Amino acid sequence: MEQRVPALHPVGCYPEAEVTQPEVDRADWRLLPSERVLWYGRPAAGVPRARRWTIGPALLFALAVVFGLFAALLTVAGLAGIQQTASLSAILALFGVSVAVAPRYLHDPCEYLITDRRVVWKRGRLQRTMDRTGVTFARIRWHRSAPGVGHLDLVRAVPFGPLARRQRIVLADLREPDRVFALVRGVSPGANTGDNQVPLIERLDPGEEVLWGGHPEGWLLGWREVLTALGGVAVIGLGLGYGHRTAGILLGLEVVGLQVRSWTWVLFFLSVLITWIVITAVGAGLLWFGLWRARRLGRETEYVLTGCRLLIRRGPVELSVDRRRIVDVADTKAAGGLHHLFLVLDAPESRALADSGALRHLAPARESVPPVLFELRDVENLKALILDRRSSSPSLPPVRDAA
Repeated sequence: MEQRVPALHPVGCYPEAEVTQPEVDRADWRLLPSERVLWYGRPAAGVPRARRWTIGPALLFALAVVFGLFAALLTVAGLAGIQQTASLSAILALFGVSVAVAPRYLHDPCEYLITDRRVVWKRGRLQRTMDRTGVTFARIRWHRSAPGVGHLDLVRAVPFGPLARRQRIVLADLREPDRVFALVRGVSPGANTGDNQVPLIERLDPGEEVLWGGHPEGWLLGWREVLTALGGVAVIGLGLGYGHRTAGILLGLEVVGLQVRSWTWVLFFLSVLITWIVITAVGAGLLWFGLWRARRLGRETEYVLTGCRLLIRRGPVELSVDRRRIVDVADTKAAGGLHHLFLVLDAPESRALADSGALRHLAPARESVPPVLFELRDVENLKALILDRRSSSPSLPPVRDAA
């Protein structure tokens, strides 16, 4: 029999939300006798894999084909080294298959549980937990092609310095992950919760008031993005040089008596062509990732400050920070008279603070959407607004039975 219990919520911010308590094996989840289950879930079925699980195997299979062609070339030419080259091709192909099927064993068997105290992630006998009050910030990474599906990344980040550590729990491929995150925070979800096609400002919690909104200015690129683009240019240059040299070699083979239409020439040509395509594709991908994609996502980035949270949306990724976690704001100068604002965050019972990368020589990558407001102008009033109206450290009231 299902029992309806009120979820937990930060005092003074939002109305209470009611949820249905699901039936689970308490012994299997190792729950405390007084712990109440608020939600149970699993990854959504039939969702396309993330690009890293397709691009990685594709590169490995391409390299396996190259080494296989070289092994065939050595066989036709009657040269030594056939066994070693064929073995390397088989190893790369096996590795590619392993990477391609890895999500089936790493993500699909996962189970998720939210109680009145904790968030629990479980796969088989492996289990990880995080106190709901200990979440420093959270990210939602919306799926590129499955509407309403995304990863919920819960982070507890303390401290900075040589003892830096970070506790994370990733609930992968959730349907309506922002609705699940609302349950983690103990609030009632908004009317448009779960629809990532709706603007961020229209998916706020009921009663959440917008105090400020803005966008980054300037070049919309950091040093990491610039270095990535330069690395892509270098790889493209390497590919062009490789193509020029091997084209000369292929044209010169006929001079030494090797027929253009012979199997030896065809195998050599195919292996060189695929290698050149892989090198050029990697370089073009780095250049696109570090320049065009970074600037496009920069133009799509928005910052929203509400009475209770600071929200950052960069393309398909959304970050949410409770304002009571923000201890201070570190201001660093950027090009063109702009400023970067690094949020200095705390966590319950922590002895140090997370500086969000303010003390690093290079700012954190913007692709990961850290708790940083990049390239803003006239930030003094914004800093005062962020640090204003902060209550004490977040706490959750005791659960009481619904009437």
